[in-house]
Amino acid sequence: MVKELLLARHGQAEAPSFALDDKDRKLTPAGIQQLERLGKMLAINGQSCDYLVHSPAKRCQNTAEILARELKVKTLVSVSSIYRAGRDELLRAITDIPTGVNHALLVGHNPAISQIAAYLTGESHLVFSPGMMARIHFQEMDWEAISKNAGTLEEILQ
Repeated sequence: MVKELLLARHGQAEAPSFALDDKDRKLTPAGIQQLERLGKMLAINGQSCDYLVHSPAKRCQNTAEILARELKVKTLVSVSSIYRAGRDELLRAITDIPTGVNHALLVGHNPAISQIAAYLTGESHLVFSPGMMARIHFQEMDWEAISKNAGTLEEILQ
């Protein structure tokens, strides 16, 4: 069975400010619209998603909620280690996805989301802009076995 991982960077967010904690930055109206459009396109094309894991930062939580609503995801999990994560923390979040899940989505931050996509696929040119998503397939592999160059980049969406 093919495992499918969607990796997404949160949508366009409010600019950093000394008056606002970074974790509390929300999506901009343009970011919300962009993600609603992406979610609708995924739904129209029959995209499945059983499990969604995201950073607890408000912009990632907002992104996850929009995409989950459009994809009718039943299980959303906030993982604190995804906020300010490096590639290895994101790999751990992926390898911790439950065994019975075949279609998962991880919503995170740059630069780690770009780094994990490159690590998993060998596609070192990937740099995620806000609201960008990559679809990666893993052939005949459990989540816990996923490692460097194990995946095939199927599609970039934005």
